[in-house]
Amino acid sequence: MFDDLQKKLSDVFDGLRGRGALSESDVDAALAEVRRALVDADVSLPVVKDFIAKVRVSLNPDRALARSKLRQVLTFYNIADHYKDMLIASGFEPEVMRIQDAFKAGGFKAAAQHMTDEYMDKLPVIPGTSIKEIKERLEPFREAGVTRLVVPYVPVTEPVIDDARRFVEAWGNS
Repeated sequence: MFDDLQKKLSDVFDGLRGRGALSESDVDAALAEVRRALVDADVSLPVVKDFIAKVRVSLNPDRALARSKLRQVLTFYNIADHYKDMLIASGFEPEVMRIQDAFKAGGFKAAAQHMTDEYMDKLPVIPGTSIKEIKERLEPFREAGVTRLVVPYVPVTEPVIDDARRFVEAWGNS
């Protein structure tokens, strides 16, 4: 049963791989396939109804700067064993291995250079220039059936506590 579920879930992620930035319809279709696979595996309906998504966000008027901070976080995830394994299982083996090889050859900065914008756009991260933009880019997750959205903030400027405080205040005031 679990092997069949794992295969079906792998097929869902394989189908998303290589599409570039995911559209709302891509997310909708993938979540529908995940639900179907869970129901086929006799997972209880209340469990199937609760979908949690984690989308890391960074906020700065300069999108390139916001993206650069997310790039650092994602580079770490591609190097750390547990996260690396999850990314490989999600269909990103070539990207992860390229970053791993660069890390082994030249360290973290070399690895970060291999974290391409194209790869980042396939992952659940949003380098936003405004709270409005971030909320708009989170909406497809809700529309696709995500019932709990976790939005960790990645600070861009120093001191990071002040940056995080500005983000929380802006989020609450929007």
